[in-house]
Amino acid sequence: MANICVICDREFFNPFDQRVYKEVKSMTKNGHNVEIITPHKNTENTKINEVLVHGIGTGGPFGLTALKILKKAIEKEYDLYYCHELDPLVYSWILKKITGKPVIWDCHEYLVPMKRELQGDFSALLTKVVINLAAPKTDHIITVDNTLAKQLRRFRPVTVIPNYPTIEDFPLPKIKMKRKLPNILYVGSLTEERGAQKMIKAYKIVKESIEADLTIVGGFYDSKLEKWAKDYDSKYNLNINWEGWIRYTDLAPYFSEADIGLCILQDSERYMKAIATKIFEYLIMGLPVVTSKGHMSDKLVRKDNFGISVDSSNENEIAQGIITILNQKSIQEIAENTMQFSRDKYVWERREEKISKIINKLV
Repeated sequence: MANICVICDREFFNPFDQRVYKEVKSMTKNGHNVEIITPHKNTENTKINEVLVHGIGTGGPFGLTALKILKKAIEKEYDLYYCHELDPLVYSWILKKITGKPVIWDCHEYLVPMKRELQGDFSALLTKVVINLAAPKTDHIITVDNTLAKQLRRFRPVTVIPNYPTIEDFPLPKIKMKRKLPNILYVGSLTEERGAQKMIKAYKIVKESIEADLTIVGGFYDSKLEKWAKDYDSKYNLNINWEGWIRYTDLAPYFSEADIGLCILQDSERYMKAIATKIFEYLIMGLPVVTSKGHMSDKLVRKDNFGISVDSSNENEIAQGIITILNQKSIQEIAENTMQFSRDKYVWERREEKISKIINKLV
């Protein structure tokens, strides 16, 4: 049994970081004592599933939050530091020098292209330099797919643990409630790069042909995009069900009430190489998927007849993909086959024991 400090790159609670949550549950299941340190709106402690979460207030001058996180991380004698994404990679380098304790780095994003997309070329270059300097100082790297693993293997040993959903948090309903209208579901962040505009415009086209609902679970990061989306919804009387951010543990009922899932990421280096977590969540709940042609998810969906891949830049093609699935007479049969196959393969519980093996080896 080990005392483990999990350090987050960003706010753990809002939006809820489901990968951190799943890993912490796996650690505690195997008898480890775990505490989480996360940037937070206030400096306060709380608990989630009996795990202590140290919220570190993000107010004040640049660098103060990082110093407070480091201070909190060395206040208690931990056996291992489990660090997520970029900033905690830097913290881990410092913590290892101070404490001599082993470090696991969990990298679940293509960080360099992500920084280039969001903050420009200089930020991407700086991120690359940080990874090159700090990643070799870790003891083990965990990541989400084989492509990213190949990039990181030159630094340290790498283990791939895909970001699959948990059966525990996505139980099948005993009876699936039948809605009057077919329900299209989108779960996740709402940005242009994730196809928010294309999705909403495509839904308008769908409604011109068939009656259907659109439920969106997630939030905006861009106030201009949010205003456009709400205005467009109102202008064309789309009556979109805007649910906002929902905690990971409360998502299952929304999947149970849906007939089809959308994941129409736009073409970019960041998104084309990986399969979005929401794809697997849709599949284990038996939802056929409309996803982006040419992406990693395209191959998955086409290979096992899990849905349709479309040109994600073309709202007409997205709309036609949705209509095609909703008009299929065998949609219920497809849903049952999808669910049965996915629950045997694409679930967190099939991979979680790897975490414990790595921890036991290091401590």
